[in-house]
Amino acid sequence: MKKSHLYLVGLAASLAMAGTATQALADDEITRGQLMAASCKACHNAAAAGDGVPELNRIPAEVIESQMKAFRDGDRDATIMDRHAKGYTDEEIESMAGYFSRF
Repeated sequence: MKKSHLYLVGLAASLAMAGTATQALADDEITRGQLMAASCKACHNAAAAGDGVPELNRIPAEVIESQMKAFRDGDRDATIMDRHAKGYTDEEIESMAGYFSRF
């Protein structure tokens, strides 16, 4: 096969795959809250629950919001969560809490 034909076949395949990936994202609608919550899952999962780390999908969104804001504002003592929470705005905290409340 000539190089120009090979190039065109590769380009067509790439465009087809890009369209499929775009459609998958549109179908699943990955939210900002979901993206931010992904880092929470490193500690807040079933394996860590036995070590006193709560599973966030079992906590109402309002509670997650109030506790994250308390950690962030220094109104609740913490070992690690106060440092994590300082980086989030009210809107981001509400988005993450909304994501966890769907389960």
